[in-house]
Amino acid sequence: MRLDSDSFGADGALDASVAIPSAGALLELLPFPAALWQQNRAACVFNKNTRQLLGFSESDFAQRSFQWMDRIHPQDRDKFANAWRRIESGEKTTSCQYRFLPRDKEVEIRMREFLFSYPGRPGGSQTVWSVYVQNQSADEDLLENGYARNLVAGLTHEIANSLQSIRGEVDLLRSAGALSPQSASAVTGGIEHIHQLAREVNEYLSPFPFERRRQNTVAVIDEVIRSSSPLLAERGIRISTVFNGPLPELALGLQFRIALKRVIEFSSALLPEGGELRVEVGVTAVNGFRYVEVRVINLSPKSLDVEEKDVFRPYLKVNDCRVGLTLAMARQILRSHSGKIIFQKERQNRGVFSILINIPEDARTQ
Repeated sequence: MRLDSDSFGADGALDASVAIPSAGALLELLPFPAALWQQNRAACVFNKNTRQLLGFSESDFAQRSFQWMDRIHPQDRDKFANAWRRIESGEKTTSCQYRFLPRDKEVEIRMREFLFSYPGRPGGSQTVWSVYVQNQSADEDLLENGYARNLVAGLTHEIANSLQSIRGEVDLLRSAGALSPQSASAVTGGIEHIHQLAREVNEYLSPFPFERRRQNTVAVIDEVIRSSSPLLAERGIRISTVFNGPLPELALGLQFRIALKRVIEFSSALLPEGGELRVEVGVTAVNGFRYVEVRVINLSPKSLDVEEKDVFRPYLKVNDCRVGLTLAMARQILRSHSGKIIFQKERQNRGVFSILINIPEDARTQ
């Protein structure tokens, strides 16, 4: 995939409306029908498998996306429209089944479309990856064999390679004196930011498999705290942990470790002038269900510069620190563990993250 200077907006972020045509080479590498749409469906790009499946090319729907709806069976149009509304409302993935009439065909095909939202530059259009599957057995292959994960991973890999090439050219220009150190630093910083966002989107849309093996809960949490302590110490943040009573064994794999680490990273952004983090762990009951609760308490010498409603907002900036998808990713991971996370600002200088992990009925206490 080729990204040139025209693919970026004034703020240095990837412009989906410009970059979408350059994704054709990447789509052709996929062994199944797939397309990339702007969220408003004003532009699209197909791979060869999609053109063969549908009998249409991109030009048939350029600025005339209503023609796609016209090819869908009337009884299935609401399902298709609702799937796109879910993506427009902020959902990252969804799917729908519908009957579609290919060009020059008299019989409709039964098709399932998987949609994956991908962010464009701030203020620009979102892009939506669509993967088309023709029969029910293929649905299972798509999910079980990791095609969707490979789709996103392939995209972010291509972006990373392109950014690496751009970075190399910038280094050459700086060495030759054709680019000032200030300009080189600005360009390099923008490249690093896009690279980080690509990694985060890949992780958000293609998380690691859920861990089903139960582990020592105390050991897992203590491991994350210890690995985070050196960086916190550099920033003048003290951290302490208290385990209140015995805890059950839970399936806390790599995903949970990442989620807890993300919460601690966000907390360090909340404490730019140092402070204290207290981690309290115990068992609690909510609406008749038992949970392990991990409370991460942020104590700042000054006011916490964040509002409760904003902490889970993607691409949030806190105290001049870009936190990206940090807590949005943590919340998604915890939902997969039948858990949840909330944030409360109890006082101006005290904020508390509460992580709840459901305890299965057959869980053994340590």
